[in-house]
Amino acid sequence: MKNNITKDPLFEEYAPLLEAMNVTLVDIDFKESPFNARLAVVIKLKDGEVGVNECAKVHNLIKTRMEVQLAEEQDFDLEVSTPGLQRKIRDAYEFTLFKEKRVRVYDIIQACWFSGIIKDVKEYSVILTNCLDQENNKLDTDLEIDFENISKAKLEYIWEDRKHAK
Repeated sequence: MKNNITKDPLFEEYAPLLEAMNVTLVDIDFKESPFNARLAVVIKLKDGEVGVNECAKVHNLIKTRMEVQLAEEQDFDLEVSTPGLQRKIRDAYEFTLFKEKRVRVYDIIQACWFSGIIKDVKEYSVILTNCLDQENNKLDTDLEIDFENISKAKLEYIWEDRKHAK
């Protein structure tokens, strides 16, 4: 798994602006052709859940800035959304945003899926706790997986992880 998103020029431009609004930029994906431009932005709040109002504020901020930067003949499409319950994690940076959330990762060294709660994120690895292997066997210890050994990862929602379910 790579760690590139924070080096993207649009990420570098918009992350600080959104931080000032108490919004964290999770992902930004820009596609452009001579006649069209499409920007997909994924956000989360530092504290709390993202609602329609936050998406609208981010949409208005970005749309205004992008329309000035793009050519007049280009149609511009902007999508602002939340990560959702089962987001596919595209970048190692995202693990830092979802500490204490359950994820499912595929470790290419062990050729196995693991499910666990993100306990800590280091420069080159993630540490999972309350881990289950792909047969739902509980592991006795925390599991540290290097980002380079993760081929796929996504958020995983398990009802029993919720505080009210304990």
